[in-house]
Amino acid sequence: MRQKLKDKYQKEREEYCDKIINILQLDDNHCFLLCDLDENVEKQNELLAMKDEIKKYFTVSDISTFKPNCECKKPYLNMVRSILRQQNYTVDYESHIIKYENNLFKKTIKYRIFRNI
Repeated sequence: MRQKLKDKYQKEREEYCDKIINILQLDDNHCFLLCDLDENVEKQNELLAMKDEIKKYFTVSDISTFKPNCECKKPYLNMVRSILRQQNYTVDYESHIIKYENNLFKKTIKYRIFRNI
């Protein structure tokens, strides 16, 4: 019987999750803002550059980012959420409003990443 990727490459999978979390630069509450990620093209490219390596260690057939004919608005976010969920992380989100000094507001989404035990 063929060995599952999650059993065969446990160490490598954890390393990629750590890399993803480091790129996202979570705050003290294990959160990041979607607007920050959307504005930072360098982070997006860094995440998407890991696609080929991720294919070796994760099951990617259900992830839109890896499907050839499927278009995704934010492939970097789709990939992050899917990969972390495969490793028993929970990715919660909530609406968040940022208030700027000139009393302008910006609505965004705040993602919180934590580990299921």
